Amino acid sequence: MKFIRQSIIGKALFLFAVLMAIAFGLGIALNRGGVDAIPTNFFLLAVVSGLALIFILFAADIVAPLKRLTRQVQNLLTGKSYRRIDPTTIDEVGVLTHFFNEITRDLEKISYDLRERRRMSSELDIASQIQQDVLPKEAPATPGLDIVAKTRAAAEIGGDTFDFLLSPDGSQLFIYVGDVTGHGVPSGLIMMMVDTLVTTLVAQGVANGRDIIVKTNALLTPRISSRLFMTTVMLRWVKSEQKFYYTGAGHEHILVYRKATETVEPIKSGGIALGMIPDVSKIAMEKEIPPLAVGDCVVLYSDGITEAKNQTGEMHGLQRLADSLKKHGYRPTAEGIFDSLTKEFQGFVEEYVQIDDITMIVIKYLGPDAAPSKVKLAVSSEEASAEHKSKVWDWTS
Repeated sequence: MKFIRQSIIGKALFLFAVLMAIAFGLGIALNRGGVDAIPTNFFLLAVVSGLALIFILFAADIVAPLKRLTRQVQNLLTGKSYRRIDPTTIDEVGVLTHFFNEITRDLEKISYDLRERRRMSSELDIASQIQQDVLPKEAPATPGLDIVAKTRAAAEIGGDTFDFLLSPDGSQLFIYVGDVTGHGVPSGLIMMMVDTLVTTLVAQGVANGRDIIVKTNALLTPRISSRLFMTTVMLRWVKSEQKFYYTGAGHEHILVYRKATETVEPIKSGGIALGMIPDVSKIAMEKEIPPLAVGDCVVLYSDGITEAKNQTGEMHGLQRLADSLKKHGYRPTAEGIFDSLTKEFQGFVEEYVQIDDITMIVIKYLGPDAAPSKVKLAVSSEEASAEHKSKVWDWTS
């Protein structure tokens, strides 16, 4: 019986067998009843009736379900409205009906996923554009300082940031670089929050880097997850003194190139990252960078530089960056130094995929009598595509 229920051929053979059994049974009954000949009309009527019965049973069990299924398949293929069908049999038509139902469920899920991806992609594009707008497009030209700053996100939305903010009276320039843990939307939101807070505090006249760090942390910490935090280092350039002061919040070293001795001084930024504890007033300290001579250079960077790896898994490291600065710090412009550091970094990582945001700022001290020079900025992000990941690393693609 299982073969008959699961197979159209089995059903056809079963109906044929039933018809033949009825015919033989009828013949035997007539023969025993003494009937020697069956009228032609009666015989034809019996045959037609039997065939009609088989057709009705076959149509009800196979043709009708198959027609319903075919109609819905045609609707699906032509883009019309379709509906799923409850299988009424377990034969081939029933299997095809079940398959149709499963396929349409999968198609609906895929269609939903595609719509969600398009929506999320659109929202990511908007968020990325907002972040691009937050990062500085220009910076105040400061007499005596030649500056180049660039950042590149490892995804559509990055967690690195930097900015150049002039105090309300124009006597001081605040320069900072920050790095939120990870990258992506959460990191981008923290980055934008910190940028907004720092900009607001400077505009309100907060006069030193320590107070900016302490106040920013106090406002930020209650509003973010304990798993997210941001390292940063803040430089404060006092024009009247021609000096830099720095305040660290768990960030990377500050590198200072001394032209007279052709040496590089790594300075620990110190402090603790923003968002880790509610109050950093007893930890944050503002310290002076020993006075710069004409031709000296200061470099700020995020850990995307030092933790970048090459094809063998070796990290670029602080020492390699310091050695590169020592080799090229003599160059007369910040752009020349920046480009040289970049070339050595490119030569190290080559085609290895960038997995973290990368930021670097080079500041060349030209002396108090030097004319103001335009700060050179660049902001870009890496698309997660094979085309970009097969290229040698650079700041723009």
